[in-house]
Amino acid sequence: MNEMATDAVIISERPRKRTRAEIMRDKVKIRLARDETGPAIAAILKDNKIELPETDWSKVFPAWLIATVDDEVIGCIMVLPAKPFGFLEFLFVKPSVSFKLRAIAIRKLCMQGAATLTLFGCSYIFGSVEKTNSKFSDILKKNGMVKAAEADLMVKRLKPYSEVRQ
Repeated sequence: MNEMATDAVIISERPRKRTRAEIMRDKVKIRLARDETGPAIAAILKDNKIELPETDWSKVFPAWLIATVDDEVIGCIMVLPAKPFGFLEFLFVKPSVSFKLRAIAIRKLCMQGAATLTLFGCSYIFGSVEKTNSKFSDILKKNGMVKAAEADLMVKRLKPYSEVRQ
């Protein structure tokens, strides 16, 4: 009596060669910024012409996400959850980074920022875009965002609490 083999034959496939786009995409890692990352975030903002003199960058956790390539911080976004809506602000990438890596970092930072706000129970995302940055506005619109208002971004430096108490 012939017995039929019951073990399946496993044919191993050659591993698929990763595309250049996949390699570039996987180089960019997104993570929560630790406090010691504050100066790197400040440098990215300064490289993008955002200077906030006398800002204390020693405490950025847990409000910022960063994009890294080989442990170098190349981008950032501030995530401010609130209910019913949250804010994604200060999305910047080092201007010296290649166009492709900048695009990947921006996309990944936006996606992780939106996911973070969703986890906090936010119903909407708000964020500001400079009026002169129409290309970025167009990208956001293509990704489902709509203009909420015309506004000016205002800023005022606060005195540290220790100075106010005196």
